[in-house]
Amino acid sequence: MIQYQNEVGPIVTGAKQNVCQGQRIWRKYGPLYESTKSVIAEQSLRASNLWNSTQKVIHQRADQVQQTKNTIDEEQRIINARLEQFFSVQHSPQLRSCYKQYERQVASLNRQLIDKYKVCSQSLDTILEHFEEEIVLEANFMSIASGEIEKLTKLCKVWQLKQLSYNHMGVLLCTVSGIGGINQRLATSLELCRDILLEMSPEDLNTPGCRTYQQLKMQFDQVYVDIQSCIEESQ
Repeated sequence: MIQYQNEVGPIVTGAKQNVCQGQRIWRKYGPLYESTKSVIAEQSLRASNLWNSTQKVIHQRADQVQQTKNTIDEEQRIINARLEQFFSVQHSPQLRSCYKQYERQVASLNRQLIDKYKVCSQSLDTILEHFEEEIVLEANFMSIASGEIEKLTKLCKVWQLKQLSYNHMGVLLCTVSGIGGINQRLATSLELCRDILLEMSPEDLNTPGCRTYQQLKMQFDQVYVDIQSCIEESQ
């Protein structure tokens, strides 16, 4: 019995020492400090994730406008190449006869296509510029919100929660109100960004000028097919 007590005694004593040491550390920092730091980290991560997802959509919308512009530019390049071919003087009498049949129609479509191409391109430029101006204003805060929340650690002096001698209530009020204010601004910016992004749907990119351009292009394509058929028949 005495031997058992002697063997267990040091273990129990060591365990008590570890518990006491843990309690001293816990009393030193406390759950208030750790939980406050955790809340700040979680809210900062949330703001960062919101910005990352919004930024992804912003880039997608901007790319849509640019792709639409690139498509229009490529279509006009093809039209110009066909017009050069049409107005070339190096044609046989048979080919000139085919081109002559459609000369007025091609000339009229050419003038209209050039005009509507400019209108369409300018409308897309305006949409992109308007989008970038508005989205920059609203997205700017979203991009820094995560960092602003992290700054609350120093701004609100969260380190004071480690010690009982400081005003914990003031620290907590500063932290809670700070996070609340940032989240409110973040929610407003997010809503406005979503409204702006909704205006960048594919339907909105199909402006009146671009619709007219596409209609004229279809007419030109049909005339080009008719000319090619005439050429094939004359050979």
